[in-house]
Amino acid sequence: MIAALARIAPLDGNRDYPEVELRGQLWAQAGKDRRINHLRIRAGPAGFDIIAFVAADSPPAAHSILHGLVQELLVNDPRLRLWRVV
Repeated sequence: MIAALARIAPLDGNRDYPEVELRGQLWAQAGKDRRINHLRIRAGPAGFDIIAFVAADSPPAAHSILHGLVQELLVNDPRLRLWRVV
């Protein structure tokens, strides 16, 4: 189990997205095939920190899995179209 971190923030500075909803969207998209065992989200002043414990062989692999999940969510949710991984 390896911890991975992703930080997302909106380009326009408007962080009007519920933390609970973001967590639910990520879990729904993660499914069992993503190897994500724990997922935590922390709201910051400019965006969200997403921390996941991933069943992976190395830190780069864990980061890649989490980054892919987050990127998919940003692409698939129209409300997050102005958000980016930072």
